[in-house]
Amino acid sequence: MNQLEVGLFTKLTGASGLTALLAGTASVYGYLAPLNENGPYVVFNKQAGVPEYTFGGTAVENLVYQVRGVTAGPNMGAAGSIAKQIDVALNDQALTVSGYTHLYCRREGDIAYVETDPGGQRWNHSGALYRIVLDPT
Repeated sequence: MNQLEVGLFTKLTGASGLTALLAGTASVYGYLAPLNENGPYVVFNKQAGVPEYTFGGTAVENLVYQVRGVTAGPNMGAAGSIAKQIDVALNDQALTVSGYTHLYCRREGDIAYVETDPGGQRWNHSGALYRIVLDPT
């Protein structure tokens, strides 16, 4: 994990309203949950990142991360509850990122989708895309 992802992980695992809905603080993963994870859990991953330059170098890092709750079951209810707690933890909240000054973290758009695994289990995904802006120090 890079320093931003360490900051996201720390923020998410430290949010008691969120972790109360998960199997515990160990149920937050960067990019991919383990194959045997049965949920509920949270996965976050980078969607985009564009540095904004000035004549002196990088002015800010402008990134978008997807953060979503994943649950097994017949409907989106539990995944939606997790998504709400992710938003409480991240939207317009400060992140601690080593080597950077955090400028903001804001929800830009919601995501929700369902997939079915080969065994027929329904997996519900609900969360959002968050724009994170960092100033390199």
